Amino acid sequence: MKKRILLIMMSVFVIGLMLPITTISVSAQQRIVLKSGWTVIKGSAYPGVPYHAKNPKKSAILWKTPTVSKHSNLNKYPYETWNVVDVWVLQKGSKKRVYYQVDGQHNTGWVWRGYLMKGHNPNESKDKNPNQLPEDN
Repeated sequence: MKKRILLIMMSVFVIGLMLPITTISVSAQQRIVLKSGWTVIKGSAYPGVPYHAKNPKKSAILWKTPTVSKHSNLNKYPYETWNVVDVWVLQKGSKKRVYYQVDGQHNTGWVWRGYLMKGHNPNESKDKNPNQLPEDN
């Protein structure tokens, strides 16, 4: 009996660990993206993996919803390290694109993966935010 309870508890623990990394339902996402002709063929949630802009001076669109509504631009945040929290693979005909949902200190949105590079921003220490307190460094 004790072995059975222990086995059940371990199963619940393992399932709890795996839930954040599971593939999410595509049908709910398709209704959002179909306006632009792109279809979500795969969606995955990820824990916050750090990324930064490959070229912080180059224009890179930050979308509210991938390929539907523009939100901002990555070149406005040259010192930002972005945490990827979600990934969508979109398809339109034979073309495929991968978009990352990123969450940063100053903004959040969706970015095409070609604009990002894995890792923390090496220029993060150069950020001269006038609202930043000395103890935040």
